[in-house]
Amino acid sequence: MKKGLKETSVKVILVGSLVGMGTSTYMPATEAAEGTSVILEEAQTVNSLSKLEIEGMALDQKFTEDVHDYSSTVGNDVEKITLLAASPNENAAIYVNGVKMTDGKLKDLTLQTGMNTFVITVSDGENETVTYTLKVEKHESDDNLLTSIGLSKGSLTFDSKVTAYHASVENEVQSVTVTPTLSNSKAIVKVNGKDATSAGVKVTLPVGKTTVKITVTAENGNEKNIYTYDYTGCSRS
Repeated sequence: MKKGLKETSVKVILVGSLVGMGTSTYMPATEAAEGTSVILEEAQTVNSLSKLEIEGMALDQKFTEDVHDYSSTVGNDVEKITLLAASPNENAAIYVNGVKMTDGKLKDLTLQTGMNTFVITVSDGENETVTYTLKVEKHESDDNLLTSIGLSKGSLTFDSKVTAYHASVENEVQSVTVTPTLSNSKAIVKVNGKDATSAGVKVTLPVGKTTVKITVTAENGNEKNIYTYDYTGCSRS
């Protein structure tokens, strides 16, 4: 081998005949005579993925073995996902957040609102472990509806698409507790500006017309739905 040729960690294969040397002549593995061809083969990654998918959903880019970071976005109605993955190393095991994948599939991975991170590792127990990362963003809900409005006095026929109601009460009724029920538990509901808990909000009813305003703000904070309920109290002697 010519002077100045640096050592390399890749495999070196010697091909050709040695000029002027017998078949029994010894040649050191690190040197080659004139006329010898040298073929360099790059070592392949032992632990890697050949496939990474979310069943029924798209990733932000096409999967390739050498790219280790991926993402996806799903709607708020998606509660769980199934991951599919494979490795060209038949001896390697694939783990998702520490849970071993079976038959190239891991089902029912729960999604929380916001960013969900899944760390996928590939290991055969002998060679270096390789890691891939998948981030799945779940959108916040835009549901700003109610499913019912409970009243301690009086009654109404509720429809989530109807936002204006009216009722009359007897003159001895001086207050009413309003208890709205959310369609989505992560929304925020207020009655006349007060947070409405499971116990409801007490509203004082003077003689005449009293407007009860119920405001619902969706989880994403961008939309509001306002229900109004007008009470008319009879005159008190």
